[in-house]
Amino acid sequence: MTLLTLKSYQQAALDALRAFARAAQLKGPALAFGEQVGRPYNPDPFGEVPCICLRIPTGGGKTLMAAHAVNVLAEEWRASDAPVAVWLVPSDTIRSQTLKALQTTGHPYREALEANYGAGVRVCVLEDLGNIAPPDWGQRAVVVVATIQSFRVDDTDKRHVYSFSESFERHFKSAGEDRLRVLRDLPDSLVTAEEAGNDKTGVLPGFIGQPRWSLANWLALHEPLLIVDEAHNTKTDKSFTALKRLNPSAILELTATPIPSKTNVLYHVSAQELAAESMIKLPIALSEHPQGWQQAVFAAVQTQRALEGEALKDEAAGNGYVRPIVLFQAQNENDEVPPEGLRKHLEDELHIPQAQIKVATGDTRELEGLDLASRDCPVRFVITVQALREGWDCPFAYVLCSLQKLSSATAVEQLLGRVLRMPYASPRGREALNRAYAHVCEAKFSTAAHELADRLINHMGFEALDVASMVVQQSLLPLFEALFESNKPLTHVLPAPVATDFVATSPSPELQAAAGVMVATMAGEQKVVVTGHINPDLEALLLAQVRGPKKQEQVQAKVAQHNALVAAQSAPASRGERFAPIPTLGYRTTPQGQLWPLEREAVLEAVDLDLLTPEAVQLPGFQVVEQSNTFEIYLKDARVNLRAADASQIAFDYGSSTITADDLVRWLDQSLFQKLPDFTQGQRSAYFAAVVSHLIHEKGIALVTLARARFKLAQDIEARVGDLKDQAAKTQFRQLVLEQVWAIEPDWSRPLVFEANRYPVPAGSRYGGRYQFNKHFYPVQADLKDGGEEFLCAQLLDNHQAVKHWVRNLTTAPCGFALATSKGRFFPDFVAELLDGRVAVVEYKGAHLLNDPYEIEKRQIGELWARKSGGKCLFGQIAKERAGVAMSGQLDALLA
Repeated sequence: MTLLTLKSYQQAALDALRAFARAAQLKGPALAFGEQVGRPYNPDPFGEVPCICLRIPTGGGKTLMAAHAVNVLAEEWRASDAPVAVWLVPSDTIRSQTLKALQTTGHPYREALEANYGAGVRVCVLEDLGNIAPPDWGQRAVVVVATIQSFRVDDTDKRHVYSFSESFERHFKSAGEDRLRVLRDLPDSLVTAEEAGNDKTGVLPGFIGQPRWSLANWLALHEPLLIVDEAHNTKTDKSFTALKRLNPSAILELTATPIPSKTNVLYHVSAQELAAESMIKLPIALSEHPQGWQQAVFAAVQTQRALEGEALKDEAAGNGYVRPIVLFQAQNENDEVPPEGLRKHLEDELHIPQAQIKVATGDTRELEGLDLASRDCPVRFVITVQALREGWDCPFAYVLCSLQKLSSATAVEQLLGRVLRMPYASPRGREALNRAYAHVCEAKFSTAAHELADRLINHMGFEALDVASMVVQQSLLPLFEALFESNKPLTHVLPAPVATDFVATSPSPELQAAAGVMVATMAGEQKVVVTGHINPDLEALLLAQVRGPKKQEQVQAKVAQHNALVAAQSAPASRGERFAPIPTLGYRTTPQGQLWPLEREAVLEAVDLDLLTPEAVQLPGFQVVEQSNTFEIYLKDARVNLRAADASQIAFDYGSSTITADDLVRWLDQSLFQKLPDFTQGQRSAYFAAVVSHLIHEKGIALVTLARARFKLAQDIEARVGDLKDQAAKTQFRQLVLEQVWAIEPDWSRPLVFEANRYPVPAGSRYGGRYQFNKHFYPVQADLKDGGEEFLCAQLLDNHQAVKHWVRNLTTAPCGFALATSKGRFFPDFVAELLDGRVAVVEYKGAHLLNDPYEIEKRQIGELWARKSGGKCLFGQIAKERAGVAMSGQLDALLA
């Protein structure tokens, strides 16, 4: 089975979830969350039960991530091979779609489950739970797909999931009294006297005060993992009570629009990350049409025809079939341009063939039964008004044309979401096909941009810093690929200024005199209109015009949105500038041999790592102390307490004396084979057997105890192998690379190229300060802390007369620049292109780290890269002060 490869941001989000779950085992959810995210954890209303959120904007593939997250939480938090997960969705339609995908062999969601739990994983609805035999629980993974409405109700008698059912008799009788005791502390879990009095069967009087034989209680006994889709809909007291009744062990929320005060957002995917992985098209080329709806419709049709021409060229180049489609949002039935009126206009005035137009409204459903992605389908224009039904998709949607005012248009974000999605989640060969297009009936671009930004931020899970990379005036962009293919500079078109109005009942003289500020009367109300970047001083003057925290928050949000739109226009990448290619490093094993990319893996191939030495089989710091029903695991100076029940679920009984060392070795191989791909199964099994033997015979740890602690044992083995590889690679890297046993040289055939709209900085690590960087290549900057030493270095670069533009380098491939080291990859802090064409790589380092061995290795590889470039590249490791020279002096010397 070939598992669908996760996108980089999806893997990063799951890695963040894994890191949190591991840390929470040691420190508790609150401390783990605070240390990882840098914000306080909100324990309400679930207390010590972890409740965290992955914030995934529209088009991010959150359902696939949820399918992978089941195993992450089961392994890292529950220490279980056979978890029970309850997957809650907001509607019956979504439930049917999710259930079908999770049950269908070959579907990526199903494959994600089977990769960890095999074909025996059970995916079912609530009604089927009673058919799973009691012995199967704990022996195979169970995923239950349901709506939150199935559990959310004031009167539990009205939901069959809470009703006493004799069909669960065999289940509860097999559980034992000790396990049933946990139900006594849950809401509405016991049979009441009133319930027994209303029972016509005569069964319940004998159960007063006892746990009810109900579906909900049976789930609660297994402390399920909860996966909550569209979790912003569940932030009510009624929903909280419903979730508590299920006695969850952990809750993972997925949503694009979380409620900030009630949500612990662990990872937030940015628009830049989605675009870099070709999940969405960026930017949105926005056109305003003040002359009216006819002009907007005509322009949308022209855009479609131009894009279809590009699509034909793209297909001829081998990039697959695409037929760009326009989504029209017509006006309501009693307005000037209802759906049929727009259809008539398209047919009679613009001579569009009837077969190319379809109407999809509540009453007219001409899309049903059509495969819009089929080559035989003629549809190029779809007309709708309000929300389309759930699950409707249009993979070739490229152009949105709204004939309603964006400020009042109903559910325009649903149409915009479909236009944003990239066909096949794969970049196109023609640049025009990598963008989305919007035509709106607004008088000014500034008004249209603000209205579109409001929709993106308030309804689709994006933020102001996302918008900086998302919206651009269409007239600034060339549509046809020929303009991109030529080496001639693009003709510079002055953008329409972004103007934002703010309430100002009595603007102060300082505010009126500020640059870019104009006082105007709008709809009888005095306002100030601001163009250009709003700096902190101007923001303070604007804030002084309003009273109360809520109004001040609104002004701050408006300032952030304004500055994002200004940045979207002013960044070099947005203006069509190109960044010089940056060579990577390559190596030749012989002077005339082939040039290969220099990676740590190449160095390790020359290492013969012996895993069976006495030193290699030892796990320093690993110790298990078992008591009556709990055991403590000491893991590299950390300690975790687990109940025996937390680690007892597996396909065979790890708590029994019948387990063998071979059983444990096989389990370790199954768990670690993907994480240790450099070794054969024979090598892995021999190593695992040696480690287990050492722990049993040398450390005196019982086999059953090791088996119960198997997940932590696997973690420590993985870490130990990583340490051994690092030790071996360090020596080999010095000899082969730094001492140049290999021939090391720049690889100009495989350079890194900073491309527009490929800057996947995670939302949680974007610079959100008030300083305006004028030369940063992209509209946003990665991870900079206001006032920090790296921030000061960035300011110096931005203001340096030799610098043309620069990038705050990312720490991930393939969009960040990296050099190989003995530990993997080194991503320097900054990359700058100079006015004379040279490229400078700058690494800022605190003085206390300058003599660290690994920092010395990074400096050596950077200097080697620069030395081999023939003067085209520069490398400098900059500190706050070095040999009496300040940071600015060091930078001057480097860039001279």
